[in-house]
Amino acid sequence: MKKLTCLTLLILFGTFLGNAQEASAPAKIKKPAVTNSTAEAVTGKIGYVSDKKITVKAKGAEASTAFLIDAETKVTVNGEAKAVADLKKGWSASVTPNATNFPTAAVIAVTKAAGTAESPAKTEE
Repeated sequence: MKKLTCLTLLILFGTFLGNAQEASAPAKIKKPAVTNSTAEAVTGKIGYVSDKKITVKAKGAEASTAFLIDAETKVTVNGEAKAVADLKKGWSASVTPNATNFPTAAVIAVTKAAGTAESPAKTEE
């Protein structure tokens, strides 16, 4: 009986070690977004966007800054009025907070680089 118990423990221990070696490195832990608390605009990459909230991570910042979105929030892409639904994760944006309610976005402005123009088609004379 003693040999069976030892053998079972060895098998379990070996299985544990085998699985531990196969496990990949732990996933990078994301820091939660911090609710905006200043009157300064935040410029960075959009990390999350919904009809009620947007997060923007400034270059060099440890965590994203979160802003609430309400009916008064104005959204522009290259100066053209757009809806929140038009915004995409990864785009660069500048978010200006509401002057009286810092956690809420007053303006979300995205400036996208213009794509390369296609060369005009050659016409035969």
